[in-house]
Amino acid sequence: MSAQQRKRPNGNRMITMKEVAERAGVSITTVSHVINKTRFVSDELARRVNRAIEELDYRPHQLAQSLRRGRTQTIAVLVSDIVNPFFPEVVRGAEDSAKEHGYSLILCNTDEDPQTESFYVSLMIDRRVDGFIIAPSMAAEGSLLSLIKKEIPLVVIDRPMEKLSIDQVYSDNIDGAYKATKYLLDLGHKRIGLIMELEGIRSFDDRRIGWERALKEHGLSAISELVQQAGLEIEGAAEAAKYLVEGPAQATAIFATNNLMTLGVLRYMKTHKVACPKDLSLVGFDDPEWAASFNPSITSVGQQSYEMGYKACDLLVSRMQERTSESRAVHLNCQLKIRESCAPPRAKTRMT
Repeated sequence: MSAQQRKRPNGNRMITMKEVAERAGVSITTVSHVINKTRFVSDELARRVNRAIEELDYRPHQLAQSLRRGRTQTIAVLVSDIVNPFFPEVVRGAEDSAKEHGYSLILCNTDEDPQTESFYVSLMIDRRVDGFIIAPSMAAEGSLLSLIKKEIPLVVIDRPMEKLSIDQVYSDNIDGAYKATKYLLDLGHKRIGLIMELEGIRSFDDRRIGWERALKEHGLSAISELVQQAGLEIEGAAEAAKYLVEGPAQATAIFATNNLMTLGVLRYMKTHKVACPKDLSLVGFDDPEWAASFNPSITSVGQQSYEMGYKACDLLVSRMQERTSESRAVHLNCQLKIRESCAPPRAKTRMT
């Protein structure tokens, strides 16, 4: 057969199963059985069908095939802030696990907005995804309950939802924050500022609990002037750092509770010529690759972000296959990675 004959007819038009059958000289039913392996077809007929499929460049409608099987082999992943470098690592872990199990991912970013989250949950249900992996927003309970009611498999990541009986994978945020704060206290710091994105988000609230616990063990009060909310922007974290250092708190060290908050503190130090760790010590939460590349390198609490995504997808696939009723929770340890961004406080701490 010539190259011209083997061209896909009518440009990019979708080839139908009927055309494959006509090219092979068989019935549409025979083509269907060859493609779906639903009934025995002689070797000769199968060869003719497969040759016609190749010549016409026929591609079965994957969604239609999946719906007939009751599965689309897709998983929806909803993250709360895709700009945060933590979440791409989580998604990478989930993607690797999904590939191993024959699934693909659809990624949705909710921007910490419950309405956007609810919209994507509804949209993904309409798309017939087989299950969800969700880093929930502050007001996610309604969306999660709708999935539970519909018996759609679900795994929550990053932010535990203890009131709901669902599979979950999250870090031990309290212990990680405790280790970070204790390290600064052991260096002699007593005015340790805390920068959070938002209150009411379980992971950040737990990091505040760990910070408070360490201060209390050292006989110090977790006064409100040492706590700043910065929102979702690096600029907000930079302003929060300025207030903590130059305002009433007179912080000598800052514990930044995620990557964006850490970048905001670094921006403040650069624009205001604050030397780290000579003038200000810094510990971040999350440990991206760039943390070790700064000068000085950044002391950070490392989460197992890739493992979180990988394990969440494993749990979800297991849930989809087994349909078990008992919920499972996986706690991932955090590790304090000590580098160069911390030192004992200077005798004179007031910035001018």
